[in-house]
Amino acid sequence: MIREGSSDVPYDDPGPTMTEHQLTELDRDECVQLLLRHQVGRVAVTIDGQPHIVPVTYAADTGGDVVFRTGPDTVLARVDLERVAFEIDGVDLQARSGWSVSIHGVGREITDDDDQTARFLRQKLGDSWAPGDRTRWFAISPRELTGRRLQAAHGDDSSSPGVPWR
Repeated sequence: MIREGSSDVPYDDPGPTMTEHQLTELDRDECVQLLLRHQVGRVAVTIDGQPHIVPVTYAADTGGDVVFRTGPDTVLARVDLERVAFEIDGVDLQARSGWSVSIHGVGREITDDDDQTARFLRQKLGDSWAPGDRTRWFAISPRELTGRRLQAAHGDDSSSPGVPWR
């Protein structure tokens, strides 16, 4: 048995062994395509020397920039985004497979910016999922954009539900 949250989860069928999996790096185009297809990610910042991760809804452009919005009194509106990370992922628990895309970059507030990129990014992001006032807009520009995929070594498992491998 393994502990997951507050309930016991049986671990009867571990699926393929790790030796039957392969870990591959995603190229920049694959990373951008995954960013474009998804809507929920995590922003990672440092507050008082401690890591802090906040889930957000987001939109991306073809350059790998991401935009999210938040309320005026939230952690992300008060923190310095000079060094920020952003991550998305997809997991297939049954196949013990998944992928992740990470951005290390610089964040900036674009609430009042009137340049073409800021207007495009703000327009692309739909309604906020979170309740309350979400009038502060931020963009993260990648200095580094990386990704990787873990999948069964016997071939592409693109039939796995919820996991867009390509």
